[in-house]
Amino acid sequence: MAQPRRNRARGFDFDEEEAEREEHQLDQLLQEFENEPAVVHDQVPKTDDKVEEDGRELMQTHITRGDGHLYDNQTFFNGVAFKDRVLHYALRTRYNIRQYRYDKDKIGFDCLGVDGNEEPCHWQIYASILPKDKIWRVRKFIEEHTCERNGVCEMVKVPVIARRTALRWIDSEYEYQFARLRDYAAEIVESNPGSSVEVESFQNAAGEEVFHRFYVCFDVLRKTWKDSCRPLIGLDGCFLKERVKGQLLVALGRDADNGIYPIVWGVVEVENNDNWQWFVKKLKVDLGLEDGDGYIAVSDLHHGLIRAIKIELPKMEHRKCVRHIYGNLKKKHGGKTRMKSFIWKLAWSYNEAKFQVNLDKIRNYDTGVYDDVMSTSPRSWCRAFYKLGPCCEDVENNSTESFNSSINKAREKPFIPMLETIARQAMARIAVRSRISHDHKGKCTPYVEKKLAKMLVDKPHKHGARKCVVTKSVKGYYESRLNGQCHTVSLENRTCSCRKWEITGIPCKHAYGVMLKYGLDPLDYVCHWFRSGMWRRNYSDGLVPVRGCRFWPETNAPDVHVPPEKEKPGEEAAEEGQEPGNETKKKKKRLTKAEKTRKKGVNESLTKKQRKEKQRIMHCGVCGEANHNSRHHAKDKDAPRVSNL
Repeated sequence: MAQPRRNRARGFDFDEEEAEREEHQLDQLLQEFENEPAVVHDQVPKTDDKVEEDGRELMQTHITRGDGHLYDNQTFFNGVAFKDRVLHYALRTRYNIRQYRYDKDKIGFDCLGVDGNEEPCHWQIYASILPKDKIWRVRKFIEEHTCERNGVCEMVKVPVIARRTALRWIDSEYEYQFARLRDYAAEIVESNPGSSVEVESFQNAAGEEVFHRFYVCFDVLRKTWKDSCRPLIGLDGCFLKERVKGQLLVALGRDADNGIYPIVWGVVEVENNDNWQWFVKKLKVDLGLEDGDGYIAVSDLHHGLIRAIKIELPKMEHRKCVRHIYGNLKKKHGGKTRMKSFIWKLAWSYNEAKFQVNLDKIRNYDTGVYDDVMSTSPRSWCRAFYKLGPCCEDVENNSTESFNSSINKAREKPFIPMLETIARQAMARIAVRSRISHDHKGKCTPYVEKKLAKMLVDKPHKHGARKCVVTKSVKGYYESRLNGQCHTVSLENRTCSCRKWEITGIPCKHAYGVMLKYGLDPLDYVCHWFRSGMWRRNYSDGLVPVRGCRFWPETNAPDVHVPPEKEKPGEEAAEEGQEPGNETKKKKKRLTKAEKTRKKGVNESLTKKQRKEKQRIMHCGVCGEANHNSRHHAKDKDAPRVSNL
C-alpha cells in the first residue's frame, strides 16, 4: 500500500490511493443507483413523517471523542458513549483499566493495578441505565487510585490503537477535503462553463477562513429547466449524515414524465431564515424568476423558507405540502382516525363546489379539526384554488423527498465526495432517461398513458370513462354525465367544468368519455408539457464530467477550514459529561402538589367531589352490637352470647 506523502502546497498528509478509493466508492454508488419512478398523485401516504425521505436509519459507527473526564452522577445517552469515555480516561491517565461487567443495562470498570503491598487498586466506576429517562448515569465512582502505573492497559488492544490511528487519518482527510473546496468549485466552472458556484466562509478568531455555506447551479440544468420543464420548483432541506453536520438544500423541477429533475443544491450549517433567504435569492437570480409571477413553489412549512419566498418572490404561487399540514394536525388530533382521509380529499378537490362539500364533512365530523384546518389557509394547499396554466396538480412535496432518499448514501460520505456523488447521480440520471425517452414510441410519456388507462377502470361507487353518458350541444360543447354528476366539456378549449383537465393538462374522465364516444384520440388533447418530444428535450444535454482531484486547478485562495462542531442543547451535556452547573440542558422544574393535581375536564364540575362508597358496618360476634368486633369486646364470662340464627 502506498504511504501517505506530504502535500507541500496544502500542508496535509495525502494518501496517493485516496483518489482511487473515493472513485471506487463513487462508482459503487452509481452502479447501485436506479432511476426514480415518476411522482404519483391521489394516493394517501402510508406515513406522515420523513422516514421515507431519509431511508433506513444507519447505525452510527463513529463515537464522539472527549477528554476522558469522569465524575460521579455523570450521564450518557448510551452505554457505548460511557465505555468510550472510560477508554479515553485510560489513555489519558495510563492506568490499567479493564471492564469487569457488561450487561444490557449495566457496565462496570475497575483497575488491575496493585500497590506496593500487592493489594488491588480501589479505583472503580459503575454505570447503569435509568428506567424513566432511558439514559445512563454513573452510580458508583471511586476516583482515587492506590496502585502504581506500569504502562500496561487491558483496554488498549490492537483494535483500539488502529482506531485511534484511523481517527487521526479521518481528521486529516476532512481538513484536506475542505482545504480543496475552492479548487473543486473552480473545476466545476472550468468543465461546465456558465455554471454558478459559490463558496462562502467567515474568519474565526485565529484569522482562518472557516466554511459557512456552498451553492452550485450547473448551467446545463438551468438551461434545460427554463427550456423544457414546467415552471415548478420543489424546495426542501435534509440533514447530512457524516461528521460535519449541516443541511443540504435542494431545488427540483419536473420532467415531461413527471420525474424529478435537480436544478440547484447547496450546503448550509443550519436551516434558518438567513440561509433560506440566501439560497432563494441565488436561485432567483440564476433562474431569472424576477418577482416569481407565473412560477410555482412546493415546500414544507419551514418558517425560514416561507419568509424567504415572500420577500424574494412575492408573486410566486407557494403551495404548502399537505403531508406536513396533516402531520401538524395529527399532533393535536391524533386519536381521530377518519381525519386523514378527510384532509386529503379536501386537498384533492378540483373545484370550489367539491371543496365546500369536503369542508362541510370536516365541520360535521369535528369542529375542533375544522377550526384548525381553516387556520392553515386551505387555499395554499387545495387544488380548487390553484392557478391554471402550469399543468401541475401537486399538493405534496414528494418529489424532493424522493430525491433526498435517492442521495441517502451520498449524504453519508465526506463533504466533497458527497457533492461529487450528487453531481454524478444527476449525470447518470440524465443518461438513463435520455435512453429511455428515445426508446419510447408513444405520443406522450408513460406517465400520461398510465393515468389515461387508470380512468377506464371501474371502481366501487365510481365508474370509468366508458360509462359516461354524453350529449352533444352546439359550438363544440358536450354534456358528460358520470356517477350522477353532469359537467360541461369543450374539446376546442380543452376545458371541463370539473377543472381537472385545466389543472393537470391531461383530459379528465368526462372529457375522455366524449372522446371515446366520437372516436377521438385522447393523446391529441394532452398538454405539450407531457409530449414525448418534450421528454427527449429534457435529456438532450447533460453534465460534463468533472476531472479527478489531482487535475483540479489550484486557486491559491486561503484554505477553507472545517466548521466547528456545534453543541446540541442537552445532548452534548449528557454525552460529553459536562460538570454539574455547566450543562446546556435545562433542569426540569420541580412541580408542586397543586400542579400535580389532575386538571378537570370541560364537562366536569369544579366543586363536586366524587361520592364515597358506603362502607360496611362492623358488628361484634359476642354481643351483636355495631362499631366493634369480638377482639375488642370486654371478656365478661357472664355476658350472654348472641345467637347468629
